[in-house]
Amino acid sequence: MTIPTNPVSHDDARFRRDAAHALSTPLGSLLLQSELIEHLLRNNDTGKARSVAATMMNDCESLGRMLREIFAAMADIAEGGEAIANPRRCLEAALTDLGDESLAIEYDGDAGDVAVPARALEALMRRVAVEVTLLAASAPRLCAWRSGASMCLSLDAATGRRPVLARAPFEGNQGLNLWTAREIAVRFGGNLQLGDDAATLLRITLPLAATAAPHEPAAA
Repeated sequence: MTIPTNPVSHDDARFRRDAAHALSTPLGSLLLQSELIEHLLRNNDTGKARSVAATMMNDCESLGRMLREIFAAMADIAEGGEAIANPRRCLEAALTDLGDESLAIEYDGDAGDVAVPARALEALMRRVAVEVTLLAASAPRLCAWRSGASMCLSLDAATGRRPVLARAPFEGNQGLNLWTAREIAVRFGGNLQLGDDAATLLRITLPLAATAAPHEPAAA
């Protein structure tokens, strides 16, 4: 899927409206199921009532996961603070936070500061790491270089599966992981796109911080 070169950020109110609309269908389904259970019990059809109740329990668990995903996305895209962070250190912090839940990702290249709050960049990196892990990628590496006033990051890995990036939240059944990562980048003047070749999964651009040194080599 092609992402616009200059994407427009979702504002918070729009995201809340989209979330409320997405939640309306499962909530409506649960209401209908509860009414059906009540009807079946009034007619002493306990067997069917138990079957509907089991389905309703599964749907409640799915709704709970959806709510947790929505709240996590809201928290990540709201991260702020001083707009200066080091991408290599933020990747390290994200991987430490995930622990054994994530594959290790090597950072290779320029590590100059970018104009993104550290907590926001850590959230972006954490979601990128989760995506790499879900894809069961082999030897993932985040390559970084400067291009004009931007830091360019290329997530390269060997994998038989490709990430999917929705244009809008709740589009399709892909969840909010990559959409949230892209939204964080966009809110601070950058972007996140799908890779355009077999080796590259994602491409991320972030604005360089005004105080960024001309060049900081990657750690040995």
